[in-house]
Amino acid sequence: MKQRFTIIIAAVLLHSCSNVDSKSSGTARAGKLTGDYVCLPCGYDCDSIRTTEGGNCSQCGMQRVKASAITFHNVSPAELYRHIAAKGKDSVLLLDVRTPEEFNGTATEKFGRLKNAINIPVQQLEQRIKELDAYRNREIIVYCSHSHRSPAASYLLTQKGFMQVTNLQHGMHRWKEEVTDKESNDSLYLSQE
Repeated sequence: MKQRFTIIIAAVLLHSCSNVDSKSSGTARAGKLTGDYVCLPCGYDCDSIRTTEGGNCSQCGMQRVKASAITFHNVSPAELYRHIAAKGKDSVLLLDVRTPEEFNGTATEKFGRLKNAINIPVQQLEQRIKELDAYRNREIIVYCSHSHRSPAASYLLTQKGFMQVTNLQHGMHRWKEEVTDKESNDSLYLSQE
């Protein structure tokens, strides 16, 4: 009986330590566990798990990095228009890190894109980083389709010295359900249908 009770307590503790809320606002991480390390941003729930050890994330396999190295911010699709208006549209660069097919609307899934965005696929970002040098004094808002590639791209940009980087949470697949006001859609959104 005592052994069974110990196993149940251990299972409850393990479950509570691995059940991390994936929502965060403001900074890129608000992990529930204490520690100095987090996995390299992958856009999944494990991004917010903090640990005291380096190595690789047990959930996604990404390398763990110091939590203090994650310096980009997040903005939701519904907040994006107000965020850009507050900064001034000329002080913001929209960076789409999807494939050219997704960006141009020739991919199977069509989520739309943001007006005046430039496209550098995440797989090419490190090699093409110099193309963004002219925008070092601007805020760069990074987005993709589901916010799995954009956190990694946001992290890379901050590691390359870009100081004002913001990730669009949830990506373009959530645009239509989260952004319902005409002003935001008319100002920012380009449909691909």
